[in-house]
Amino acid sequence: KDVVFMASHGVTVVGQSISWAFDDLYYLERACMHQVIATQAAAGKPLRLIPESMCRATAAQIAGERQQSDLFFESIKRMLDRDHKGWRH
Repeated sequence: KDVVFMASHGVTVVGQSISWAFDDLYYLERACMHQVIATQAAAGKPLRLIPESMCRATAAQIAGERQQSDLFFESIKRMLDRDHKGWRH
């Protein structure tokens, strides 16, 4: 349980490493964004839910794929080094 939604306080994400926590927070934010867009696009109609079996299969595919978390975080730091010199200080 690495993500906590706190009423009136936002979200807290923890992880085994900063890169893992960042990755979880990044994709959580993306999922929330897509939820808002889908809700707006539905114009009041109920959204169709993804079948539970598909959710489980997708979760199983990505479980344990933490190398990409480290690579993604390193790429973000390289972009910051390139575009925002001094961000580390």
